[in-house]
Amino acid sequence: MKRLSAVLLISFIALAAAGAKKNTAYTCTLTNKKIASCCCTKKEGKLYCKLAKKTIEDCCCKPAGATR
Repeated sequence: MKRLSAVLLISFIALAAAGAKKNTAYTCTLTNKKIASCCCTKKEGKLYCKLAKKTIEDCCCKPAGATR
């Protein structure tokens, strides 16, 4: 029983560590800066990039690993 508990505990820790390694970083395509979360906000009904300080048509944030 103790062995089973130890195996389950180690499995849970391994799964938690694997989930924590996901890359959640973004890159602002206007400034090429890496950021932790999207820098776009709604301002006066339009999208606004806080980093570039300008109004945009589409969100300028892409996942850090994206090739585009």
